[in-house]
Amino acid sequence: MTNEDMVKNLADNFQNKGLEILYAMCNGYNEPADVQGVKPDIIGWDSEQEIYHLGIVADSETITFDSTKEKMEILAKMMMGVGTSEGKHLPFYVGVTKDASDIADKKLQETNLLSQGNIQKILV
Repeated sequence: MTNEDMVKNLADNFQNKGLEILYAMCNGYNEPADVQGVKPDIIGWDSEQEIYHLGIVADSETITFDSTKEKMEILAKMMMGVGTSEGKHLPFYVGVTKDASDIADKKLQETNLLSQGNIQKILV
């Protein structure tokens, strides 16, 4: 499965949650901008809660990269700066292939960010 396929699957998941896809690293969408030096694979918008949703995707190889861990650590700490959700952590999704699922669990535990309650792992 290509990176673009994983992003498309995560985009479908976002849309099923009622989110608007603003940016995504796949055909049909504009590329996301860097956020504090890292680039999410997808950015969605929840118009009811007025909050952005961020996501990255990884397979069994890329989930082990330091750059993936760095993305998780930075993006999972992002908070809404304005609006009715100001000060809330942005929902953050790690879309992984089945063979990367256990490794993703370990990497997320290593970040010590799971207690924030805003991180979800999704199989893509």
